Amino acid sequence: MKYSDDNFVSYNKKKKEETKSIAWYLTTHITLYVILLFFLVFFAWYTYFIVTHRYYIVYGPSMKPTLNAQISDHDENSAMDAVYVNLYGKIEVGDIVVINNISSSSIIKRVVAESGDYVTIAKSGEDFYLYRIPASMMALNLEGEKESLISDSDAMVVENKNSSGYDVVWDETSIQYDGDKIYEYKFYEKFLLNMTNSNFDYYISDDGLKYVCVPEGYTLCLGDNRAVSADSRRYGFMSYDNIVGYVELFVYDYSFGNRVLEVIKFYYSQVEDFFAR
Repeated sequence: MKYSDDNFVSYNKKKKEETKSIAWYLTTHITLYVILLFFLVFFAWYTYFIVTHRYYIVYGPSMKPTLNAQISDHDENSAMDAVYVNLYGKIEVGDIVVINNISSSSIIKRVVAESGDYVTIAKSGEDFYLYRIPASMMALNLEGEKESLISDSDAMVVENKNSSGYDVVWDETSIQYDGDKIYEYKFYEKFLLNMTNSNFDYYISDDGLKYVCVPEGYTLCLGDNRAVSADSRRYGFMSYDNIVGYVELFVYDYSFGNRVLEVIKFYYSQVEDFFAR
């Protein structure tokens, strides 16, 4: 059988079309499978995130400037920011937490001391400071009396962006004189005023600074904007049982798009941390 040039041209054209068709088929299906896989993985991640986290809109100025930095100190009902709370992680000092069963609604504060810590709030120079003696830094001397293994100056917690990642705002007019010490009035009234008649454990340092011990199963929680915050200085120590969880990420504009974006950014950072190991 004889073949003309036209037959070869027709055959080659047909083979090219078949090759293009197969390539288009494979490219389309592979692309669709990749997109499907991406959405399945994202859906699994997002579902897991929703199960292990809870979303809260933050109202009021008590956590300024960390949260709701734009609103007025007198505006309790406005909200600019929101948070995702990890429901299962371990609560540590420095964490921002959501607490239930304290007031008519949930409140959001920062854990500044945990069970067994000795704490006080006093002035040094022109500024207020939180003083914290960790439980591991307390011991008994030869006479069986409590003794701090660190000095008051070492117990002083410097809360600012350079050292701990957040700023606090104190009410500079809220003071209580006690001997040669000046305490923050609301803390003094709640914890130190009746210390001789209280069931709490106390410690007085060699320099005369008075501390109260955080009871077992409780934390001391304060708002970053302490000038206006209703926190442990009003409600007392916060039980771990009432803590919903700790804040794992912020949403500085709580629209749905930003919520999803923050979740994606969170998992992207988790993947980066994993491969960085």
